[in-house]
Amino acid sequence: MKQLRQQGFTLMEVLLVVLLMGLAASAVTMTMGGADGKKELERTALQFMTATEMVLDETVFSGHFIGIVIEKTSYKYVFYDEGKWKSLDGDRILAERQMKNGVEISLVLDGLPLVQEDEEPDSWFDDPFIDEKTEAEKKKFPEPQILLFPSGEMSAFEMTFLSEDDQGNEIAALVVGDSLGRLTLGRGDEFDGGDYGH
Repeated sequence: MKQLRQQGFTLMEVLLVVLLMGLAASAVTMTMGGADGKKELERTALQFMTATEMVLDETVFSGHFIGIVIEKTSYKYVFYDEGKWKSLDGDRILAERQMKNGVEISLVLDGLPLVQEDEEPDSWFDDPFIDEKTEAEKKKFPEPQILLFPSGEMSAFEMTFLSEDDQGNEIAALVVGDSLGRLTLGRGDEFDGGDYGH
């Protein structure tokens, strides 16, 4: 009797090939993941820059003061009305923007970090007779850290969007705003976006 020759692959050979293809695909995904995370952060920074330029133009046209409230995981635009800072919620682009999970914001104003470790809670200039705002009022009408002026100027700042790539390395996208109202993504050629100002 003539023995039949085996045709095709055994199950073990097929599984081995599938495993190797899976490992190769995951290696490619991991190397691309860091670049994608960086691009995503830069896209978030560009969205902030675009919205801020729109608001700065609106400030010049309307003559109103507008501010930007920066939190650890969000930012929003506010306008000054009747002695209080109120949210600009009417426009989808200008509504409060929550960062994606794992993305945080760091803010430096005029070369000083927003929160300073040696900062004393009481100031020499505090007036004991002025009513302090309650926590609920502060939350409802927060004071902005960045001010946009009708002259087209704004508070100088450096705002960094921070996250981690798939390997746990810190990635960042920096937005620099100067007092003349110009916005830049990164310092010089540090980021792909380059100058994005007026």
